[in-house]
Amino acid sequence: MMVEMELIELLRQLEMMIEEAPAKAFSHKIVVDREEILSLIKEIKSVIPEEVKQASWINTERVKIISDAKKEAEEIVLQGEKEVERLLKENQKNIEALDKDYQAKIEYMIENNQVVQRANERAEAIKDKAEKYKYEMIESSNQYAEDVLSFLEQKLEETLEEVKNNKRELNPRI
Repeated sequence: MMVEMELIELLRQLEMMIEEAPAKAFSHKIVVDREEILSLIKEIKSVIPEEVKQASWINTERVKIISDAKKEAEEIVLQGEKEVERLLKENQKNIEALDKDYQAKIEYMIENNQVVQRANERAEAIKDKAEKYKYEMIESSNQYAEDVLSFLEQKLEETLEEVKNNKRELNPRI
């Protein structure tokens, strides 16, 4: 408790020195006695309890340890990545050979599977049926369009003939 009181008193003295210091003309800056301020700061430091100093040191060390640990972890990861790359390069040929072998086996199994063969046959039949249906639809659509156009042509001819008759009635000289 005594240390706290002494520390507070020293800080109050520092505050008063700053408040009472004369200001420079046309400025917010003040003029203080450097030696007097430094002496007061030394006194404040000497009054600070050892536990506070140790806590500050511990915090500084903690930051350093964490930083060192991060660097070490990054180095370990980098070394691991390099080792994986090296192993991949070493085993690339083996992997490629195994990959080709498995791929050939899979293709053989697929080609020789009866279910797949039946599915392919069924797919071909459905495709043929769809093609036939497509052509039938095109043919029937064309026929329908031709019938509609013929009907329209007939109606237009009848209408044109009626217009001509009406025109003749209006003007018999034509």
